[in-house]
Amino acid sequence: MGDSKDREKPADPKLLGLNRAQRFRVYGWLVAVIVMGSVIWMIAHLKPHRWYKYTDVVSFEQTAHDVKVGFVLWEEAKPVVAGLLPDDVVSEPSISSDGTRMVYTRPGKERGGDLFLRRWNGTSWSEPRPMRALNSNFEETSPSLSGDGQFLYFASNRPGGLGGYDIWASKWDGAEYAWPLPLTTRVNTPFDELGPAISPDNFELFFSSNRPRQRVDETQRQLTPSEVESLKTDHDLYSADLASERPYQLMVERRLSMLYSLREGALGNLKVMKKLGGTEQTEAAVDKALAFLAGIQSEDGRWDLSEHGGAGNHDMAATGMALLTFYGRGERHDMNCTYRETVRKGINWLIEQQDKGSGDLRGAKPRGDMYDHGIAGLAMVEAYGVTKDRKLLPRAQSAVDFIEASQNKTTGGWRYKAKGDGGFENQKGDLSVSGWIIMVLASAQMSGLEVKAETLDDARRFLEEMSGGKHGGSFGYAYGEKPSPNGKSPAMNAVGFFCRQLLGLSNNSELAMEASSIIDKKGLNVADLYYAYYGTLASYQQQGPAWRRWLESMKKKFISAQAEDGSWLATGPHGGQMGTVVATALAALSLEAHYRYTPLYGLGFEPDPAGPVSEADGLMPGDKLPPTPLFRHAQHIKILASDADDLDPVITDHGDFLYFASSRTNGVGGIDLYRSRFKRPQGDEVGKRLIPEAPKNLGPEINSKADETAPALRMAGFHLMFNSSRGDNPAALYGAMSRRVERRYDYSKMPTGAWMADNIGWVLGLAAALMILIGSAWFAIRKPRPRVTIEEAESSA
Repeated sequence: MGDSKDREKPADPKLLGLNRAQRFRVYGWLVAVIVMGSVIWMIAHLKPHRWYKYTDVVSFEQTAHDVKVGFVLWEEAKPVVAGLLPDDVVSEPSISSDGTRMVYTRPGKERGGDLFLRRWNGTSWSEPRPMRALNSNFEETSPSLSGDGQFLYFASNRPGGLGGYDIWASKWDGAEYAWPLPLTTRVNTPFDELGPAISPDNFELFFSSNRPRQRVDETQRQLTPSEVESLKTDHDLYSADLASERPYQLMVERRLSMLYSLREGALGNLKVMKKLGGTEQTEAAVDKALAFLAGIQSEDGRWDLSEHGGAGNHDMAATGMALLTFYGRGERHDMNCTYRETVRKGINWLIEQQDKGSGDLRGAKPRGDMYDHGIAGLAMVEAYGVTKDRKLLPRAQSAVDFIEASQNKTTGGWRYKAKGDGGFENQKGDLSVSGWIIMVLASAQMSGLEVKAETLDDARRFLEEMSGGKHGGSFGYAYGEKPSPNGKSPAMNAVGFFCRQLLGLSNNSELAMEASSIIDKKGLNVADLYYAYYGTLASYQQQGPAWRRWLESMKKKFISAQAEDGSWLATGPHGGQMGTVVATALAALSLEAHYRYTPLYGLGFEPDPAGPVSEADGLMPGDKLPPTPLFRHAQHIKILASDADDLDPVITDHGDFLYFASSRTNGVGGIDLYRSRFKRPQGDEVGKRLIPEAPKNLGPEINSKADETAPALRMAGFHLMFNSSRGDNPAALYGAMSRRVERRYDYSKMPTGAWMADNIGWVLGLAAALMILIGSAWFAIRKPRPRVTIEEAESSA
């Protein structure tokens, strides 16, 4: 059989220098590495550390993947019925931070959209209350409350803005939102600005606009309506930051809007004129008056009072009155218009007569008195305010300086003499002269001229001393005389009331109600043109039913009293001094009143049926209210833009989300609600610009096949209210509650079946790989069989 050594099974050859035992160890480590790598890959792909349990800690608990902070679940939207009737229209609601006040739009009586207020009593919404100082014969829409409740922003197509719909801001004065002003050209344009929404810290204003994408500059004020219409785009969202500085030009622009903002709109559009109260007959009467005044102007540019039935030495006053009539009708010296040359000659004559050193406008010797300076100064200031003619600036400012120097610092009033005149120190002031002077100061301040605060404060003190009656609504003539308790001096009562309005009197105050009632009971008397003029100004500023009665009476009586040549006769206590020049000017200015000045408290104000409010109840006068915010240039928010209309932005109380409506494609219905999360560049400090992320659709719980618009938020964003066209009401109010969920680690939970179905290929592949690896490892590391020689095998056999 041979040698047993020769018949032994040959030894295994070495692989890579490793014997069999060493190879088994390498196989084992290789399998361990592959298995460990597979586990690491599995953990990285499945991300078990990002599976959380989310819960509202009350009624539900669920597991989800990649839940973000602030994740919310919406309940299905349902109609809001608490306190509302089925036919109620609650459009574009805005909810206060505490959830107790809702301001919204609905059709008003014989008007377009009006703003209304409802209060929440804990179970339902109260009956609607109109926003009396904001609603007008024009359309008010898109209300939005500031977080601190000081301001109410809204959109309106009323004249006074830049055209179309503009954004306005009104202030809470302790009784209601009033004193509305348009935002400046940094926000408003000749296009449509809608849906204002202010951030909780009042730092950033969001709104929508159909302006061209590039920034609109001030030259577009001159665009014609057809040009504006042709340049409009779909609505996109914009934002504007609060300006820390208060630029002089923007402040002047805002003040001028308070003074002259209605003129351009009313004079350029007969429909606007009619909504403000004018008629073809009243405008024809003004046209005849202007033609008469232009016809009797002297060659040198003045109006000679003594030649037309008036007193001598008062041509400065006569010229000032005539010029006010022309400027009030939109005529000016710096642009092509019907009476440009007439106005140019008149204002140049006043400039020539003014004392260049002191600013005195009483004329050359023999001088007139402070009546002349007040009336001529008002014409000079308004000419500058309307035209912003630089050559008038030093002349108008020096006229104001002369007034301040001539004020009686003890009483705060003015009378016939000026500082430097003999006997000036003994004049304590009278309301007739002081009335014209206060008009100059108010117009000067609104026109951007410098007026010392102490001058106005002293004037207020003078008016308080001149007032009487139960609540201070009756006024006397001379300082030191006891005012009549019942307004027995109609002209002085009207003068005092109007001056108080110019200096910040609230229409809601007891004084305003009393003074207005006195004028209303007395009624219009065209036989006393001085009283009729001031009564018109005061009644117009007060608005309400008293103004409507006065306006209707004025249309009839003034037109019937006008002579064929366009003049009015000088009647009343001072008729002999006025002559036809001043009389005609006073009557024409009264007919211009509904557009010559803007009501400071609010166009269309209606008094509260419950009565006035006192300062003891929290009412604040206009001069004590915070200034209306100024914003930087509005910026287009590109990340929220689409090729469709994006409208109605609103921000949560915490400033973490922006909701808006959009008709963009791929939504649930025609117009859907979307939400965008905000992020800040450096934390949550106040004053940081809000940066939105890409928006997401709120889903079928909120949106439907109908149109969902105008989102509003309560309870820090957990209660969403909005308008929907579903059902019979095209602007039905719907609401939905949400829960903010907490994120908690829950490693015990595994992926859901849906996740498994979406990743079935990876799951099966991973399972097969693991089986192969485990099988290979088992065969590789199992105990090897002992070696057997041939002899041992044959022996065992």
